[in-house]
Amino acid sequence: MIFNSPGYPLRFIQRQLCRDGSDHLFTLIYKFNSPVTRYAYILRAEYHSENVFALKFYAQKDSKSDFKYSHILNKGDIFNILITCLRSVQLILQDYPDASFGFIGARTIDPISNRAEDFENTQRFRVYSQIVQATIGDQTFDHFTYESVSGYLLVNRNAGDIDNKEQLIRQMFTSTYNNLLDI
Repeated sequence: MIFNSPGYPLRFIQRQLCRDGSDHLFTLIYKFNSPVTRYAYILRAEYHSENVFALKFYAQKDSKSDFKYSHILNKGDIFNILITCLRSVQLILQDYPDASFGFIGARTIDPISNRAEDFENTQRFRVYSQIVQATIGDQTFDHFTYESVSGYLLVNRNAGDIDNKEQLIRQMFTSTYNNLLDI
């Protein structure tokens, strides 16, 4: 599958320190706009120990919502939005050339019907995985998937022992996001 979506310009907003004592050290915050959905989007690249960024995005209008990562807008333009988010990898690598990247395909939660998608192999995870595999090759990164939590990890090949690095990152994310399945 080939994705020809051009994406949108990313605008760097700020670097925000994290002082919660976890392995999450700081966040790079970006913003972009979709003329199709007419929404602004926030992209958070959360830097953690082990030199890894967790990529997260949401529509700015949902910024106060507990379910901002789980809300489905149904406005179209998902490919341009996801390609824009993936462009952040290239931007971040300019300053952090050995960085790895990860994301979770959040489950869909519908507060109106009080229904929630299971954590395993979510719809978002399946879509994101296809786009990442088609867009980001294996020259710079080794790709790892974790269907049980709908997680995806790009381990930078500059990390040396890739399997060891993957284990260290997985352990760090497990301890940092130990309440992931409580959401």
